Amino acid sequence: MKLPVLAVVLAMSLSSGPQMGIVTGGVTGTYIKIGEDIKKIAEPSRISLQVLESAGSIQNVFDVRRKRGVQLGIVQSDVLDYIRDISDDNELKAIAAKLAAVYPLYKEEVHILGDLSLKTLNDLHGKRVAIGPQRSGTYLTAKTIFFQTGVTPSKEVFLGGKEALDALRKGEIDAMFYVAGAPATLFSENTTVDDKFQLIAVDDKALDSYVTTVIPAGTYKWQESEVKTVAVKAVLITFSYAGEQCQNVAKVAQIIRENKGWLDVNGHPKWREVNLDERLPKWPQYECVAATQEQPQPKPKGPNIKIVR
Repeated sequence: MKLPVLAVVLAMSLSSGPQMGIVTGGVTGTYIKIGEDIKKIAEPSRISLQVLESAGSIQNVFDVRRKRGVQLGIVQSDVLDYIRDISDDNELKAIAAKLAAVYPLYKEEVHILGDLSLKTLNDLHGKRVAIGPQRSGTYLTAKTIFFQTGVTPSKEVFLGGKEALDALRKGEIDAMFYVAGAPATLFSENTTVDDKFQLIAVDDKALDSYVTTVIPAGTYKWQESEVKTVAVKAVLITFSYAGEQCQNVAKVAQIIRENKGWLDVNGHPKWREVNLDERLPKWPQYECVAATQEQPQPKPKGPNIKIVR
């Protein structure tokens, strides 16, 4: 069957622009939704952006360097500390040395859920703790927190999400890590007062890779008081490309800045937390992006997209 003339013209016009890729996360997660939002605002500028699922931050670090057609990825802000201090993968370390931030995005709170006998992070000494599947974002956060504080569980269990929650309920583990924006659906929909769970406070000055925050009282129906914790930032990253790739990444960054107001209204709700002028201490901004920020900014216009709700 022949394509309609309009479809052919549209396909040709899109193909005449840059072909790019962004690695995100799981199909039900926030990262992939953020990637899809960027794809929408890039299309009117004839940038064809492929949004790709991934297994998490570590895979995304590899993919922005090694995967054909991928220039962008979303990772947690503590991934560099994990690679520098904990990982023994020399190739990963070499890639990480040339990563740069395009923009910081939103924060994701570190939840540590346990039974009522556990009050603080230090109480995890000698306990059985689920830290997420190996190389997942939750895993690297838990490993980095243990490294920086010296807390040593008796057993690290590589379970995450619902599996970890079920193991906690059965008494097979004492606590679990989960990194997600509060309120986390996992806990809102799958826990009750009868479980006798509580959030464990995270308040340690050694944790310089993280921002301090609180999970307000009542965030979960069984949570009577606010709980101090830390948060990671989701970060839009790239590799230190030169030439044409430099120009393409800078163009996407410019499009995001021009359309931030549109994203706040029409994109994922987490866009409203994003401050494009924020700088993360351990993440240098990509030079090609920084150069565009110094130029006069055109009036934001938003993409010509009708969002059906």
